[in-house]
Parts: sequence; structure tokens; C-alpha cells
Amino acid sequence: MPFSTPASTILLDSLITPATLAERLGTTERNLSEWRITGRGPKFIRIGRSPRYRPEAVDEWLLAQEHASTSEEAA
Repeated sequence: MPFSTPASTILLDSLITPATLAERLGTTERNLSEWRITGRGPKFIRIGRSPRYRPEAVDEWLLAQEHASTSEEAA
């Protein structure tokens, strides 16, 4: 009988830690923490006390940051 990996393990393996995300975004873990508190950052999953990010949620958030001009940012 072939062994298959449960879906939850695949999801867990794909989650991004705050340290990794902060490095990729060129920001700090503290900024990510502030973004979680204020709801300005990517959606996250909390496992116990540890936040993790789905790659798809990060991609969605990044695309939402796209602007055609600086005047759009204030809107």
C-alpha cells in the first residue's frame, strides 16, 4: 500500500515563518508584528503562539499593494 502525505502536512510544510517573510520583503519581524496587529499585512495563520503565512495569502497581499501612482496610495 503506497504511503501518501496527508494534506495538512503539505499545508504545514508550505507555511512561511515571520523571519523568512521579513527577509524576503526587506522588512523586520517587528514590522510584520505591527502589520498583524493593525491588519495591514498579509493574512496569517496562528499555530499556538506562532504566526505563519500561506504563500497564496502573501501573493494576494503583494498584488493589493500595486499602485499606478503615489497619489493612489493616499486614497
